[in-house]
Amino acid sequence: MNRSKILLISALVAANMGAAASANEIDWRLAIGAHDYYVDEADSHTFGAGVQIGLEYMTQSDILLTGDINIYIDHDVDELDPDHIPIWFSSAYGASGELFSFSDTSSINWEVVLEGKRNTVSSVEKQAKVFPAVAYQYQTDAFGAAVKVGGGYYFLEIDDDVPRTRGYDREDFQNKTGAYTIAADTHFALGQSFELALSAQQWNDGSDWLENELQAELSYDANVWVKDSLLVMSVKYTEYNLDPYANTSVDDPDYLPILPWNKDTFVRVYFDMPW
Repeated sequence: MNRSKILLISALVAANMGAAASANEIDWRLAIGAHDYYVDEADSHTFGAGVQIGLEYMTQSDILLTGDINIYIDHDVDELDPDHIPIWFSSAYGASGELFSFSDTSSINWEVVLEGKRNTVSSVEKQAKVFPAVAYQYQTDAFGAAVKVGGGYYFLEIDDDVPRTRGYDREDFQNKTGAYTIAADTHFALGQSFELALSAQQWNDGSDWLENELQAELSYDANVWVKDSLLVMSVKYTEYNLDPYANTSVDDPDYLPILPWNKDTFVRVYFDMPW
């Protein structure tokens, strides 16, 4: 997480070298909420609470810089990982801009995204994904959609406690590889106060898929409570390919995956407001 902070700060400095940025040019956000981390193959619900600090900043050259850091505290009663420390983290940092504009509503854009998470209850010890991408975007006031493709670096490390009980040694716990990603998302207004966003993304190393992610997010315009605020419910489903960690042939009748589950669902309700 500290390395990610340094990258974000470096991007801000580089993009604005020689120009002064006043404090009100940076849009800071604070989100507070509750969650359920669900692992269906173990019939496990882990409830908790979290806080998110985020920012957006548009440079003088029209490059949008974004970043957020999330800290979550779990009430871990199922102990999927018996030595799990019930505090985990996620983060995402990005830079994006326009390459070509077809019209006021349609454009080709570029982006670079660095995202990761650490110490989840589903035994993700550490994950980092760094992917430059090119996207086509269509955007109006009431509807938006985008598709993108990118290539970069994928890293996933599994926590060691559960794999040791399944015959895995420490050198088996990491998968790091060059990869490409394809993604699509859409969002549209539901009346005057609600917006629904849907997204799907896959990461692939060229020979097999690495990870699939589906997300749905329903937002309510909560200006009646706090100006420029949102009440959000999100559901994120993630499926991991565990075959790259195999310590024997996956066709062996005695083969045990590194974990007894390969998917999780993160349900979150939070209040997002200016900070």
